Amino acid sequence: GTRFCHSRHRERGSAARRRCSSPLRIRAAPSKMAASTTEESVGIECYANKAEGFNAILKERFTDFVVNEIDRGGNVVHLTSLDPVVDDEIEEAERLKRSKLGAAPPQGIELAAAASEPEPEATGEDTGTDERKASAEAAAAKKNDDVAPPTDAGPTVEELTRRNFAIAEFAKIAGETDAERLRAFVETPGVLTPSSSSSGAPAPRPLVLSTSNDKDYRASLHAFFGIHFPQLSTDTIEPPGEGEGTGPVRPGSNKPLMCVRVRPVKQKGNGRGGGGQKRSREDGAWGGHQRWPSDQPHYLEFVLCKENKDTGDAIGVLSRILHVKPRQFGFAGTKDRRGVTSQLVTVHKVRAKRLAKLTLHGMKLGNFRYVDRSLGLGDLKGNLFTLTLRGLERGSKETVMKAVNALKSSGFVNYFGLQRFGTHKIPTHAIGSALLRGSWSEVVDLIMQPRDADKDDVAEARKVYKETRDAAAALKLMPRFCLAERGLLEGLVKCKGDIIGAINAIPRPTRMMYVHAYQSYMFNRAASERVRLHGADRAVEGDLIFDDRGDIYQSDDEDNNDVMFANVREVTAEEAARGTYKITDVLLPLPGFKVIYPERVKVLYEDICKAEGVLLEGCAHPIKEYSFGFLTGAYRRLLVKPDKLEFEFQSYSDPKADLTETDMSRILRVPNIVSTDGEEKDEKFLALRLSLALPTSSYATMALRELMKLSTSKQTHRDATLSRLENAT
Repeated sequence: GTRFCHSRHRERGSAARRRCSSPLRIRAAPSKMAASTTEESVGIECYANKAEGFNAILKERFTDFVVNEIDRGGNVVHLTSLDPVVDDEIEEAERLKRSKLGAAPPQGIELAAAASEPEPEATGEDTGTDERKASAEAAAAKKNDDVAPPTDAGPTVEELTRRNFAIAEFAKIAGETDAERLRAFVETPGVLTPSSSSSGAPAPRPLVLSTSNDKDYRASLHAFFGIHFPQLSTDTIEPPGEGEGTGPVRPGSNKPLMCVRVRPVKQKGNGRGGGGQKRSREDGAWGGHQRWPSDQPHYLEFVLCKENKDTGDAIGVLSRILHVKPRQFGFAGTKDRRGVTSQLVTVHKVRAKRLAKLTLHGMKLGNFRYVDRSLGLGDLKGNLFTLTLRGLERGSKETVMKAVNALKSSGFVNYFGLQRFGTHKIPTHAIGSALLRGSWSEVVDLIMQPRDADKDDVAEARKVYKETRDAAAALKLMPRFCLAERGLLEGLVKCKGDIIGAINAIPRPTRMMYVHAYQSYMFNRAASERVRLHGADRAVEGDLIFDDRGDIYQSDDEDNNDVMFANVREVTAEEAARGTYKITDVLLPLPGFKVIYPERVKVLYEDICKAEGVLLEGCAHPIKEYSFGFLTGAYRRLLVKPDKLEFEFQSYSDPKADLTETDMSRILRVPNIVSTDGEEKDEKFLALRLSLALPTSSYATMALRELMKLSTSKQTHRDATLSRLENAT
């Protein structure tokens, strides 16, 4: 929890307000070796209004910071159901489809095969790729429950009838010769049902069918086995020998001769647990091993509700459990760790029931539906925040209400919050500065430098590297969750003497995060100078605005939360005099080669870059991606006004009580034990519950800073909580 209650913060807030009315001053960049990152060190200095602030504790409990994503359509994302009902109708339709295909003539099978495996153009590429896909999709057209269990008993009369019908159907597709070979194959012990290796009988060999250069024909074979013998797996291989095709051959085709191989079921007793039935990495496919329905959208969308967990960590957990690569997940933006958040996530070809049965710590998944496209960063309109500020002083209601109304009227300076820069003594923008300067050794030292808040294993790994410069030894100690550090150490081990190659072994999103953090730092400095020079109530001559007669573009190279405007221009003297544009229309540039700079902003940016040894234009070194001459740049609004702002007071006696109902508590049916404050309440404590909607990339902590006129640093939070606990005892 955090209380903004110390006098030095009051004094610093007053000093900041005084500086906001002083002339333009260019200062040297603050030292990047401070004990921890402070607001002033990253350019957060001014306020948009002069309302009196107040003391409160933020994030004392996870439920004090609730975030619900707002999707592109303006709908607030909530978790309301955990049931995978979306699968029921699809499974029923698939069962009906399979039953029809099972009794249909071979033409129906050929049509189904053609639909799942279209003939590609002759490009010289591997022609087996699509065919292997068709094989995998057809490998199990029935549920796992339909697969016959291991048994030594012979087939029943019903099974023999189905088998004879299937072989007769196969003869119509592949001819009598291969049909008889198939009959002998399936009658071999251990082919359709696994036999124990202790029986002494040799394991049956796979059946290799006739060769053919006709992909439609081979795909129809895969489809046949998926329908009639789902326990057998098939794949496409090169023929064992050379010569003309022994199966159907398409005249004039340049496709190679290939053949379908049919494998027996896995055998029991192969030395692994579970009777040799090793869990497949395709367990996320439809029905575990079933083909994905051809008319089904390829992406499952669901609501992820998490508590005290980063979005990336949550995706990592799901990735490991489902055996799905993290890049198969899509989401519109990362959400705060310390809080309860709900957001949309997509995953490629994983069924809803597979997710619904997971038991997860601190996460719930639901509201499943299938969609045609994956979510990408920036695919949201904003976020709805429900914030609880605890520990208000009795008698402060009037002050609080005035502050809330002032925030609603003036908005707040749209700073990048401290989360953007980290809270350790090595802020992310310091690493970004070193990258932009091409100071590669400094980049390594900053990333690997010990930090006070490190866990023991991380601290030990950093210590080993600092004292010995032995990257291999440090890598053995560095935990896997330290992606940047491990990537760098792995690069140092593999790219001996190539320090740039080692840095590039860090995941690219992390590397670019450092550079984007430096852009954010420059924006914050420019925003403070703009407010200090001209206030925060009107647009003035020379401000940048978006001319809405043009088109809007999204920058692919920049932070996807920042909108790139194509037609941006300066406000004229006449427009400023008429008040044509509001202060919320004013934009500031994030450095890059496509943006334009107002004269005063360019002077400021050049001074900042000069002090740091960074080039504002062009490239200081050959690695282009770490230079403003390569980065596209973007524009960001100077001020933001919150939407849908509502508030209410709450009285409470238990400091550990949850004061806000969340999606998590509703879905788990946790009773709401605290009611809205009334006149006759006699509880010990008072809290403010504030609800507001903000556009994407705007920080709720900066809105709270404006509201309370106090620092949002973690240290302030800790001091406030400790102070309250001491007073309570």
